[in-house]
Amino acid sequence: MDKTITLDQLATTDLRSINEIWLGGAHRPLCLWRGEQVFTHEMLSEGTHDQNVRRLCLQLVNADDQGEVASVESIARQRLEKMGKNGEFYPAEDVDTHQ
Repeated sequence: MDKTITLDQLATTDLRSINEIWLGGAHRPLCLWRGEQVFTHEMLSEGTHDQNVRRLCLQLVNADDQGEVASVESIARQRLEKMGKNGEFYPAEDVDTHQ
């Protein structure tokens, strides 16, 4: 299930159930962060491993503005670290994001 918020809501949004953070507002969305996921054998064999991905989409005024993206990254890093969430910022472009 995807959730869309604005930048001013990021500091108060509960990120514990979020698996991916996306930046919207550009000509193409950018995956800012992807959390580590644990898949069971059943999930992989049934092909359901991507059905429980919870994406958070941040609507930015200009996602091509590097200053705005850096500000979002800083806030997200602090919030994720405080919640003990592990993951990767700017995951590789060639990874299948199911987006």
